[in-house]
Amino acid sequence: MFFFADLASDVASLSVDDIFQTLPIHDDRSSRKAVDDLIVKAFGEATFMKSFAAALVQSMERHVKSRSIVGCYKLLKWSCLLLQSSQFAFVSKGGFLRLSTAQTFLCQVLMRRSFRACRACKRMFFHLFSKVP
Repeated sequence: MFFFADLASDVASLSVDDIFQTLPIHDDRSSRKAVDDLIVKAFGEATFMKSFAAALVQSMERHVKSRSIVGCYKLLKWSCLLLQSSQFAFVSKGGFLRLSTAQTFLCQVLMRRSFRACRACKRMFFHLFSKVP
């Protein structure tokens, strides 16, 4: 099993690239959960967290333009996992601002869609903010 302890920046970057390249592939619940669990576990390593956050914001900004519902929802979920499971908001104030701005745009895309997409978006943020200590 691959552990994320003491990742070199190039290995972290390659891992992040692999995760984002497989974004459209994981469409069943078990594979999405496996990827989410891997990401959360890897947030313990600062190098991975920073690399992931940078790639996440860039990917979010691209998906806003494409308006892909599934991609927007997955990225929004990953951004919530980043905020829940890491110290990202405390480590990078500028990065947090870019992330929250990208979240806003993704929410705008999702809230203009079906009732189910709106409800899922609302539940995700309710869950995120109910976990804040």
